[in-house]
Amino acid sequence: MLLRSTLALAALSATALAVPAPAPADAQLVLNQAGRAALDWSAGKLANLGDDGRVGAMTQWGWYDCGEAGDALEIESIKVSPDPPKPGHKLSIEASGKVNNLIDQGTYADVTVKLGLIKLLTKRFDVCEELDNANATLSCPISPDSYTIKQQVDLPAEIPRAKFQVQARVFTQEELPAACVDLWINFLVPDNH
Repeated sequence: MLLRSTLALAALSATALAVPAPAPADAQLVLNQAGRAALDWSAGKLANLGDDGRVGAMTQWGWYDCGEAGDALEIESIKVSPDPPKPGHKLSIEASGKVNNLIDQGTYADVTVKLGLIKLLTKRFDVCEELDNANATLSCPISPDSYTIKQQVDLPAEIPRAKFQVQARVFTQEELPAACVDLWINFLVPDNH
């Protein structure tokens, strides 16, 4: 699938480059049409790379642990249901990880939500207070051990078709780096299911 996608994009690029450029306005029109065709094609094909041939939901998400080995919190997995997330539905999140150092009052997370290059939100959250407000199965102080947290949130149906990036940097009560997580979710291509 990846090879076919790459070959199709190469053929499209070669075709667009082989078109003579009669006038700047005409050349721009040809390139715009070729670009639009490439985007239309890629939205349906590239979103399913790695698929086993089934046509699946187009909304994508992922996460990356940008922390250091030995941080106070090590995130091992994040799972969501439904996967991929769907606007207007309840989202169940299950996160598993290991606490290496005591997490207590004063631990905080700096969270930034971006839409492309635009920052939509930059906020500091008190981790212990957020756990209490969410009625989570954990509360501070959190002793070193392995844990799994489950949480549900309602996703608004009005989520814009866009790719959102979330950066979370967690710091201990001693102001030391505790965890680092980057998440992204792509609502650019609508879910047809």
